Amino acid sequence: MTTQYRGNLHRLQTCATQRGRARFERWWMKKLEKPGYSKKIAAWQRKPVDKYPMYVTMSGEPIHEPMHQREIMSITVSDIAKKAAVSTGTVSRVLNNKSNVGSDHKQRVLSAMAELDYRPNLYARGMRTNPTKQKTGQIAMVFINRPDYVMHTAYTMQYIHGVQQKIDAAGRKCLFITWNEKPGDDTIPPVLLDGDIDGVVVKGQASTEIGKQWLSRYPRVILNPTPTSALPDCDCVRADYEAGIRDCVAYLASLGHRRIAFVHIKTFHCAKLLGYRRAIDEFGLDVDEGLIQTRHILPPLQSDSELDWAIDNLWSLSEPPTAILSNDYFCSAIYHALAKRGLKVPDDVSVIGYDNDISCCETLRPKLTSVDIEAVELGKLAVKQLLDRIQNPQESYRKICTRSKIVERESVRKL
Repeated sequence: MTTQYRGNLHRLQTCATQRGRARFERWWMKKLEKPGYSKKIAAWQRKPVDKYPMYVTMSGEPIHEPMHQREIMSITVSDIAKKAAVSTGTVSRVLNNKSNVGSDHKQRVLSAMAELDYRPNLYARGMRTNPTKQKTGQIAMVFINRPDYVMHTAYTMQYIHGVQQKIDAAGRKCLFITWNEKPGDDTIPPVLLDGDIDGVVVKGQASTEIGKQWLSRYPRVILNPTPTSALPDCDCVRADYEAGIRDCVAYLASLGHRRIAFVHIKTFHCAKLLGYRRAIDEFGLDVDEGLIQTRHILPPLQSDSELDWAIDNLWSLSEPPTAILSNDYFCSAIYHALAKRGLKVPDDVSVIGYDNDISCCETLRPKLTSVDIEAVELGKLAVKQLLDRIQNPQESYRKICTRSKIVERESVRKL
C-alpha cells in the first residue's frame, strides 16, 4: 500500500459524519477512475475509529474501564452559520472574540457551536492561512478559576516547579497564566488570543462556553482534576485518589488501628470516600457510618473552630476512633478541636493527612504524616504527555493515573 493510499484511507476513517463520508466517497471514487487506481478497490473498507481513552498507569497498563470519546467532527464555520442563522463573518468574529457582534447573535453562535460539538484547532487554522508558520516553542500553564488560597499552597508551587523543569529540559519557553472567569465577561487572556503557544497544561476547569471553546483550540493536558470533574476530550494526568486512601487505611491497619474516621468536604472527593469504604471492607476493619464525617464546607476555613462539629460527633460515639484521616488543609483545625477536648496527637488519637503540603505538614506540632501525591512528578508527566500530543495529534487521548506515597512524620503511632 502506498503512502498516499494510507493517507487517503485514514481520511476516510476520520470522517465522522454521514455527510463527510459521502463527500469523501465521491472524491475517492473519482480518483479510482484514474489509471492505476482500479486495483485498490478491494482495499476499500470502513474500519471503526479506535479512539477510546483508557486510564493507565505510568507503565501503560490499564487500571480503569475504557471511556467514550467523541469521534473527529468535520464541522465547518458554514455549518455553524447555517445552524445559528447568521453569516459566516459573524461566526468568524465570535471565534476571534471581536467586540462588534451583538449579544443575541453571539449567543446563537455559541449555542450552535455547543450543539454541533465544534472544536476549532487554532494551530491547524494558522497553518491553512499561513503555511510557512512554525511552532513557537512556547508552552503555557493555565490556572483557571483557582481560588487564592489554592494558588498559595505548597503543592501548587510543586506543580509549577515540575512543569518548569520539564519544559526547560525540552528547550522550550514557559508561560504561566492565571485566568478567573466572571459571569457575563467574555474576556480572554491576550496570550491565548495571540495563539503564539504550542499547547497548554490546564489546572482547573473552564466554566463559560467561550472559555471552553478557546482552550479547545490548543493541544492540552488537564493536570490533576478532581474526580468529580466532567473532563473534555483531551489528555489528563492525575493522582489516583482512591488508591492513595486505600494505602492510608492499609498503613493505619498495619499499626493496629481498627476504628479509622474519615473527615472531608462532602461530595468533593467521592473517589477518596469510595477508596475509604473499599479499604475498610478489604482489611476487615470496623464499619461504622458515624466514623464518616462530611459536610458542605467551602474553603478557606474562617477559623480553627470550623471542624469542632466533626470532633464532637466522633467523640459522642460509644467507641471513638483511634485515627482520623483527612486532608492537610483540615488537619490544622482538627488538631485545634482535639486540643480543646484535651486530646493529644498521637498519644490519644493518630491523624494522617493528604497532599503532603509542606507548609502545613512541617509547621504543625507534632509534624503531620501525609500522603504525597508527588506534585512535581505530576507536573513533569503532564508536560511529557503534552509534548507527545503536539508531535502525535492523531493518537488516542490518554487518562493517566499515578500512585502516591506516604511520608511518615510524627502524627501516627502504633497501638
